Amino acid sequence: MPIAIYLIKTEAGKEKEIKKKLLEDLGFDEAYVVTGPFDVVGKIFIPLSRRGLEELKEEIEKISGVKEIKYLEVLASGQLEEEVL
Repeated sequence: MPIAIYLIKTEAGKEKEIKKKLLEDLGFDEAYVVTGPFDVVGKIFIPLSRRGLEELKEEIEKISGVKEIKYLEVLASGQLEEEVL
């Protein structure tokens, strides 16, 4: 299933509230409060078109405290297998 990553800048002190809204109200599969140029990172597994990604961005913009949003479409993903001792 396709994956989209949303990078969100927030007003100070709004990070946890926005993370919670992504998970509970918008159906994100994972969300993190992070350091760096963005404050919250959200990951969602959903078959969205480019238009659908923009519509979801518009929904996120409606959340109080959101200042800026960028999104990424994941084209390939994977994990390294952990070696079992």
